[in-house]
Amino acid sequence: MNSPQFDLKDLPPSSFGLSEPFEWQALPGDASVRRYVRLTTPSGSRILMILNEREAFKSEEFSASSHVPESKEMDFVAIGRDWKKQGIRVPEIFLVSEEPAFVVLEDLGSRLLFDERSSSARIRHYQEALRELAKIQALKPMQRIKSRRFNQELWDWELKHFFEYAIEKRQKQVEPEALEAFKRCLQDAGQRVLAQTACVLHRDYHSKNLMILDSGGVGVIDFQDALWGPPTYDLASLLRDSYVRLSDAEEAELLDFFEHQIEEKLDRELFVWTSIQRNLKAVGRFYYISLVKQKDTHLSFVAPSLRRIIQSFEELGQETEAQWVRSNFSEEMGD
Repeated sequence: MNSPQFDLKDLPPSSFGLSEPFEWQALPGDASVRRYVRLTTPSGSRILMILNEREAFKSEEFSASSHVPESKEMDFVAIGRDWKKQGIRVPEIFLVSEEPAFVVLEDLGSRLLFDERSSSARIRHYQEALRELAKIQALKPMQRIKSRRFNQELWDWELKHFFEYAIEKRQKQVEPEALEAFKRCLQDAGQRVLAQTACVLHRDYHSKNLMILDSGGVGVIDFQDALWGPPTYDLASLLRDSYVRLSDAEEAELLDFFEHQIEEKLDRELFVWTSIQRNLKAVGRFYYISLVKQKDTHLSFVAPSLRRIIQSFEELGQETEAQWVRSNFSEEMGD
């Protein structure tokens, strides 16, 4: 486990807004550039989020091309405080330090929704996550969020992540004309998905960014990339998560539940198209983590993600696209 970027022993408890001595425990951060430490005192615990540099508060990925007003306040802090004020269950922010760069947060515990994937209570937990998602989609957006839109450029860029890291960087040989036809199909789908009425997006709303709280509710983390975009995006991220495979019956039940929460019918075809884009992007991301960050921690999720993509194409009657994935990635799926 990597240690913090500075020596915690050199800083008094007051540096972290604490009045008592503390013990610290480094926590896993998945693929994040940030590091996390649990600070425990006799009175309780808080989470220390440590940055490698100020830029670590920003996304490692492409940001929407729309103009974003300059602000000294970091996205994580500004969005977290705004969402907290509007009733979203994000961790309270107790302290922000620029030098050294860290944020002290409320401790939401250690149970991810991902950890409950095999639990008999998982559907109840997913229902709580959908309740929270309905609240996020109904938020009055702060200008910082509404100024950055999920547009065609960003849709295409996320797909480029797949083509670059799952194909080009791995020197995978694919037939050029079929590849271009596959890309055109996805670009056309993007136009339809993006024509939906926009709402607030978390942008990475899945089982590893949702905490199961002792109260039974769900806490939301990793929200700094929130923006303005199509309502099927976060929903597809959650219900067709590359980390967890829900059964078709479970998914249908949860989609019905979400429709009841938002009091309107979903366009389920656009939901499926969005899930394809999300899963393709995830596969690219998993290979990026392996090739660039030299971590093979996510490669086990490649094969199930590819199978999910094929099934989704088949669900839409897109047999040509399903066959393209099947034929070009049969080795990765172990077929």
